[in-house]
Amino acid sequence: MTALSLRALNRATLDRQLLLRRHPMTARQAVSRLAGLQGQAPLAPYVGLWTRLSAFTRTALSQLLTARTVVRAAVMRGTVHVVDAADFAAFRPRWRGTRRNC
Repeated sequence: MTALSLRALNRATLDRQLLLRRHPMTARQAVSRLAGLQGQAPLAPYVGLWTRLSAFTRTALSQLLTARTVVRAAVMRGTVHVVDAADFAAFRPRWRGTRRNC
């Protein structure tokens, strides 16, 4: 097994988080791939997707939220994130126990 240099590890991490370059994917694909996008501040997910996607528009995310295809909810560590609705439904029971203690 070959060890990654610090630069290669940095580049791999940025690419995995869709931050190395802007990608030609939909907002829903990006939210699903990222398994959650920070949404504590109302505009944060819009900026986060704009920096990652080559053809992102505000309307794209707004329509997903309105249709409840993606949801903005307190999930990881009790912080508000935008996540795919199917992911939220699957993980919600697992987070419920930890949220009672927050």
